[in-house]
Amino acid sequence: MRDLLDCRDAIDEIDSKIIKLLQERQAVATDVAIYKLHHDQRIVDKQREAQKIATLMDRATQSGISPVMIREIYEKIMAHTVSYEQSYIVDKINGKDITRSTSVAYLGTKGTYSHLATQHYFANYSSRMEEHSCSSFDEIVYKVESGACEYGVLPIENSNSGSINEAVDTMQSMNAFITGEIFYPIDHSLLSVVPPPNGENDAFDFKTIKTIYSHPQPVAQCSKFIKEHLSHANIVYTDSSSEAMSIVKQQNDPSAVALGSKHAACYYSLNSLISDIANNKNNYTRFIILSKTPVDIPSTMAAKTSILFSTKKYTPGSLIAVLNEFNDAKINLTKLYSRPLEAKNRDAWEEIFFADVEANLNTTAMQNIMQKLKDLTGNLKVLGCYLSAEHEQI
Repeated sequence: MRDLLDCRDAIDEIDSKIIKLLQERQAVATDVAIYKLHHDQRIVDKQREAQKIATLMDRATQSGISPVMIREIYEKIMAHTVSYEQSYIVDKINGKDITRSTSVAYLGTKGTYSHLATQHYFANYSSRMEEHSCSSFDEIVYKVESGACEYGVLPIENSNSGSINEAVDTMQSMNAFITGEIFYPIDHSLLSVVPPPNGENDAFDFKTIKTIYSHPQPVAQCSKFIKEHLSHANIVYTDSSSEAMSIVKQQNDPSAVALGSKHAACYYSLNSLISDIANNKNNYTRFIILSKTPVDIPSTMAAKTSILFSTKKYTPGSLIAVLNEFNDAKINLTKLYSRPLEAKNRDAWEEIFFADVEANLNTTAMQNIMQKLKDLTGNLKVLGCYLSAEHEQI
């Protein structure tokens, strides 16, 4: 029998080989992306992915390895490969290089969901990424419009609480464009300086928690868990989840916890006592990616176009007329909501509509619709055309 330290050294060596093989796999993925770009082929091939995973699971079973583990691992690998190939192609056709350094502005500081979404979205960029934390939506947009940052990441809606009105209002006057989106899972967890329980038989005693630090939104989204297990605790509201984590870290008090993502705990040397405690387990925030210049999306990829428009207020059926143009062309709207128009001389109750259209702006059908909308709307603004992540929630 091998010594434990020898076993750990062997595992470290194997892990290094795995990383090397993944690096080689990504190099092949680059060649695949170049080939598909030159031959105008689609990136996603669900049928091949399903067949490949089934084959790998069979091999795993024959080798005495869990097929479920293999399926989970390769689903992640394939999802990353698709994302990498798409990013590579979009950058190429827009005159950019995915290996370049970039800069990104996001809301809050390290450990916020905006920061985590930023890290995930730009994971394909192999060079340095300069991060700029911002305290407001306006600051993010300014960073992009002024050229201080190449990109900005803006939270726009949550699957539980709906649209983030301040973000929509900010987009009314911005000169930046939407160039991407990401749906990031919200996995509210209790974060503490206390080491996590070792297992089911070593459950954490929630009665020892006296104070919860959190932004108001996570408290509302975890209200059932708090009522059941932590009704005795005092809640102290903070401006962000990262501030809550920072306070708990500084206090180094075992009776204090923060509500935040388990993936953010490492930034503050905290531990997750229990994860996924939100009322709704299927909780996502949608973030949009902003850039000073728009991007072109190839016809081989699923695209989404976002627009803002106002209707002729005192003309009956004016909104229906707009929607009928999309209906007649059999083009789906995945989102439609209204906000008060941000204009100095607007009429009382004058609204502007935000719409996500499941189509590429450069198609003939969309170009025809946009031309017709000029006569059917009072204001019309294209916010951007970008890769759709509607069916790729992580």
